[in-house]
Amino acid sequence: MHIGAFLILLSTFGFFVSPPLSSALPIIDDKARLSICRKGTACLAPVLKKMRDPFRRPSLLNDTEDGPQDLSLRLNHLEGGRFVVPFKNGLKTVYTLNPSLQYGMKDYFRKNKVPYGVFVAMDPYSGKILALVEHSSKEPRAKHLALRATYPAASIFKLITASAAIEEKQAVPATEIENLHRSRWSRTTLADAFAASDNNAFAEVALRYLNTKTLMSYANRFKFNQKIPFELPIQVSRIRPEHSREGLANLAAGFGDVGLSPIHAALIGSAIANDGVMVNPCLIERVVSSSGKTILECTPKVFATAISPNTAAQLRQMMGLTITKGTGHKAFKSAWKEPALREIEIGGKTGSLTGDNPAGKVTWFVGMAPLDHPEVVISALIINNRRNWKIKASNVAKEGFQTYFNAKRKIRLASKQS
Repeated sequence: MHIGAFLILLSTFGFFVSPPLSSALPIIDDKARLSICRKGTACLAPVLKKMRDPFRRPSLLNDTEDGPQDLSLRLNHLEGGRFVVPFKNGLKTVYTLNPSLQYGMKDYFRKNKVPYGVFVAMDPYSGKILALVEHSSKEPRAKHLALRATYPAASIFKLITASAAIEEKQAVPATEIENLHRSRWSRTTLADAFAASDNNAFAEVALRYLNTKTLMSYANRFKFNQKIPFELPIQVSRIRPEHSREGLANLAAGFGDVGLSPIHAALIGSAIANDGVMVNPCLIERVVSSSGKTILECTPKVFATAISPNTAAQLRQMMGLTITKGTGHKAFKSAWKEPALREIEIGGKTGSLTGDNPAGKVTWFVGMAPLDHPEVVISALIINNRRNWKIKASNVAKEGFQTYFNAKRKIRLASKQS
């Protein structure tokens, strides 16, 4: 749908627009960053200074084109299992949101008192947003959390690195990687490095098989540094690469100057779920006239073809390992106890890094299910206090998958009983 039509919807069909985010100067740091130990080898080394801030330019937050704006929806009226906004002139706006998932995740955030949390779920084939939830116990009036890209992408960027290595036919999941880990040489496979989110191994992949130009070309394929068409402006996910071997290693492993919005993260996951095809996201399913005629409708439109179906399949395979034995295993190990998830194979990628806009420890999860033919993609973001926290993004994702598939299971059981 053309953006001009949506600008009309902003004032006509129930959207409220607030001023852009105020200027802020976030700083991303970490106790360790990648550096080159010797030619062709990457290792983790402590640094005394903080990593360069990828979002320090105030124009990112003040620019009227890039600055995200508030999205407040009148989600208090249901018709036919959908959120509907009726108007005095007879028009109705029908949203794509899944009420059980939207309400369920709102309650989950509220019960766990997360300092900052965002949950996005979408259909990878239609682009329909199934849930768009943001919450902050620290700043109850905080807005724009789902639309802003001031969060470090962290290890979610490993999805781009792996895509580039596989698509360029430089590696496959079984490719062995030799790298220096804790002063010892070790060997691992790309799949195991992905599951463990091994920073050293991914730096080595980039140094051995890729270069900055190639890696950036794949970032562009996944729509970094580009506007995402949506009903409201989404802040652009920016990358500012350092053209050096150290910069390449940092970028590939998730320590680069990269910002990412939760909606963009869901789109990246959706492209992998949809055999490499990224579809425009949409929040308004349709606008209906007083006579019942559909005036505007969300129809699938290809936004990008990022990778081939074969590469996407190999990425899904590795994402499955993240859940079964990797960084997502702890959060999902009890999934088999849940009737709704018992037969569902899930894939995902985790990420974590310290950020300062908002301040705290940022954790990510981007994933999909069922893994053989994904029907829902989830992006979860949590920003915790550095000392006290209750849940991470992977816990949010598990709750999201459980809520989604439990609702489907209840519908199936009800239909059988009737």
